[in-house]
Amino acid sequence: MHVRFLFAPVGRDAALLAEMLRLVRPGGVVAIQEPDASCWNAAPLNPSWSTLKAAILDAFRAGGGDFNAGCRTFGMLRGAGLQQVSQRNAVLAATGDHPYKRLPLLFAATLRKRILDSGLLSEIELEACLSDVALVANDPGSVMTTFIVTQVAGQKAD
Repeated sequence: MHVRFLFAPVGRDAALLAEMLRLVRPGGVVAIQEPDASCWNAAPLNPSWSTLKAAILDAFRAGGGDFNAGCRTFGMLRGAGLQQVSQRNAVLAATGDHPYKRLPLLFAATLRKRILDSGLLSEIELEACLSDVALVANDPGSVMTTFIVTQVAGQKAD
């Protein structure tokens, strides 16, 4: 049983994990991939990027999710009694015109209504951040590290 980026937007860790464990056969593998925003940054440092990142993370929380769900998945599987729980992390340094440099702009576009309705940023603040972050994303000399993708797996007991 494999899920990718389900816990972060939905929340409800216990219910989702219980359903996964119900569906997987004894001896089967449960695998979860989730984000961890701790290294999601841009260089050169940019205050607008920091503001936009915070608004994206807060917008996830406002919707009941948690963008940093990847920080919990190892403990969730261990706590559920799975065996041979392992974790692998992946992060990419996006350079040049790599499309991942535009991820914060895409997330902000998707979460725009929640960001504005929750009062996380005003329309003017959001537009200013989007403009500044687009400059960073479009700068071939900038580097953006992606969020960590945590990949955690464990085996259900026979």
